[in-house]
Amino acid sequence: MKKAISYFLIFIVLTSFAVLNRSLVAELVEEKLKNYSETEWPEKIYVQTDKPYYSLDDNIWFNGYLVNGVTHAKSTKSLVVYVELINDRDSIIDKKKFFTEDISFSGDFKIDKNWESGSYLLRAYTNYMRNNEPDYFFQKELFIWSPDNTNDSSLTETIGDPEVLISEKPDLNFYPEGGHLVENIRGKVAVKVKNDLYNKINLSSFVTDSDNNVVSQFSTTEFGLGFFSFVPEPNKSYYAHVEVNGSEYKYPLPKALPKGYTLNVTNNEGHFLVNVKSNIPLGLKGSYFVAHQRGHMIFKKLESEAVNDYTLKLFTHELKDGVVTLTLFDPNGNPVCERLIFVDNIDNKGIIEITKAKEKVGVREKIALNISTKDVGGNTLPSQLSMSVRDMNALPYNNRQDNIKTWLLLNSDLRGEVKDPGYFFTKDADFRTRFLLDLVMMTHGWRRFTWQNLLHREEAADKFPIEKGITISGTTKLLKKPYTITSAATRLTFLGDILSQEPVQKSNSQGKFSFGPFVFFDSIPMMIESRLTDFQSKELNDRNVEILIDKDNYQSPGVNRSTVLKNKSANETQIANFLKMSQYINQINAEYDKDVERLEEVTVIAERKSMLQERQKEMDNRALHGGSANTRIDVETRKLDEYGAFTGRNPIDALVEVMVPGSNRMSSLSNDHPTGRMYLLNNMKVDVDAVESIPLQMISFIDVLKPPDALMYTSQNIWVIAVYTREGARVFDEKRKPGITDFKAKGFYTAKEFYAPDYSKESHTVMKADVRTTLHWEPNIRTTSQNPSKDISFFTSDTKGDYIIEIEGISDSGIPLHEITTFSVQ
Repeated sequence: MKKAISYFLIFIVLTSFAVLNRSLVAELVEEKLKNYSETEWPEKIYVQTDKPYYSLDDNIWFNGYLVNGVTHAKSTKSLVVYVELINDRDSIIDKKKFFTEDISFSGDFKIDKNWESGSYLLRAYTNYMRNNEPDYFFQKELFIWSPDNTNDSSLTETIGDPEVLISEKPDLNFYPEGGHLVENIRGKVAVKVKNDLYNKINLSSFVTDSDNNVVSQFSTTEFGLGFFSFVPEPNKSYYAHVEVNGSEYKYPLPKALPKGYTLNVTNNEGHFLVNVKSNIPLGLKGSYFVAHQRGHMIFKKLESEAVNDYTLKLFTHELKDGVVTLTLFDPNGNPVCERLIFVDNIDNKGIIEITKAKEKVGVREKIALNISTKDVGGNTLPSQLSMSVRDMNALPYNNRQDNIKTWLLLNSDLRGEVKDPGYFFTKDADFRTRFLLDLVMMTHGWRRFTWQNLLHREEAADKFPIEKGITISGTTKLLKKPYTITSAATRLTFLGDILSQEPVQKSNSQGKFSFGPFVFFDSIPMMIESRLTDFQSKELNDRNVEILIDKDNYQSPGVNRSTVLKNKSANETQIANFLKMSQYINQINAEYDKDVERLEEVTVIAERKSMLQERQKEMDNRALHGGSANTRIDVETRKLDEYGAFTGRNPIDALVEVMVPGSNRMSSLSNDHPTGRMYLLNNMKVDVDAVESIPLQMISFIDVLKPPDALMYTSQNIWVIAVYTREGARVFDEKRKPGITDFKAKGFYTAKEFYAPDYSKESHTVMKADVRTTLHWEPNIRTTSQNPSKDISFFTSDTKGDYIIEIEGISDSGIPLHEITTFSVQ
């Protein structure tokens, strides 16, 4: 009796432990998914370019979208984006850094005429995205060709002798639904032929067991996809047989598991049916089923009964479009089955309406568009868009190519390349399209995370932090022995047209200091000062600080071409048309330049008085005191030798003492100020040390204000020496005093403006021939509830023919938008 009670207690303990373990697994999965979708969500970027390929000396115009990888709404993490242009040797040949507080950013690359023709890679990412592999970056292939060589076929894909190519062995791959075949349970197997050749060639095959009995058959269709189903029997192997051009090839199928789980899904319109089965002794008891969309939990089921199968009906009307991942965990918390499905919900659709005043226009005629964004109910859908208008003869449109929908909803979430992704988003999508898309789901895996990494990785700070702007950082150390790292007071000053100064901060025990983040564009000269104690001290030893600025030696991540969006938008004939057009444009530009050279030289004589007036106005505008200086020394517009040699310790003081009577430093001393002077550098008060090392070559002008005119800057009875540097000048010399260092910080890139001629104002006769492959580029189109539509107009060129308008973008709610329309120039 006691033994029976003991066995019963052991059974109760083990059962309780199993239940507890299953509960812990469920809680862990839910917690990790919640953290992923709400806190640790990834960022995604998509970049639209004005056209798919370019010629040398052309411009690449682009607009990027930075979004939350789960919701596809605006990212609230990074404000800094990097965009790079990479050649076919994986060398970065140009790079831009952008700041964006909105969902989008616009930019451009100038293609150098000396670059080589070839395939280039446009890559975009944030610093935060670097915490994952580079294949999570946005990467798009672009072709750049020389218009001087219209016979260059090295970059075009050609089809050789069909008899030779058809003999190529098919690279067949098999994907059991859910992950595994299981003995005595009917399983569905997707087939994918990876050779590009077989995308358009259908293969027929039959499946046999190890006894050579035919158990199933299949045919591949478009994209080299197909499927079959059968019931694997114990102790048997299975093979697929394919005959190509008289040769038979035999492929072994994945081995079936003796015991395991299966996951079968039927994707219907409005819902999907999930059938889960198992042939283990306890069946599905303790298993945990999870459905998530891009990491957001949408369904869960913890099975408590010892059943061998169950079926779920999951509705999709409340889901967003995109990939949904179904995963089954066994009682020990191991993911044993996984299946992807694609949700395409009509209620989620966003519509871009493009209204044209005319369908046909003439050359150099104005075309007016009205653009609005709406949901399926006709309500305004606030969105951010960008638009490209291009010549269809030189740049044809392929409705199978990638766009913002295909990237955000497919390519960015799946392993491997999805060929011709635009095919799955055509307006006339039918049962066949949905059937092929489901096979795509079966032959590609979810790649944003693996359960092993998500559930069991240790929490650690990201190696690459989120960037909100530009940070100026560095280290302070002793200038003299023992030359060790030291904590010191530091101060950062912006030396631009308007000086600004950051509050003094103390570098930490490791000597580290950091100012920012800042937002500025182009490049700005800066100065950092440091003192061992504080800036009030006059002790010379307090300056014995060496300041080491962290250089902008940002190392770009390595290139991974496994997830590149391939450029397959045109055939050889269409590319030849583009090259001929580019050659014609180059010829026009060359002839126009020669005509300009033949123009008679025109000499413009301006009155010296007006020049002096403009210069005085310029200086008055820069000085806070306007033109009220007692003496103004215009250094920039006079030759330095007119002033004589001023090479002393402080050339500015030396110049002032010569040019301003009675300005000798000693003669102007007052009882309450030890120097008798106050110094301004570009309108900001600075120490005399800050101007001592500035050479006169860097000075634009110097204003001297005596009491009482100096009272606007100080209440003391002293002189004010206001120094103004030349624009873009490097203010401080390399041989500077201890405790001071200067440098130029590179700011964010500002996109150039696309040139759009206005023929309503410009004379047609004086303009050169207007031939453009990109007719118009509009990177920033915004629709809101208050302004539901946007009017855009531009002029056509001299090229007659058909033109395509392509608009891409994303709504504030995260719906990717894409639309095309055409018009003719006659």
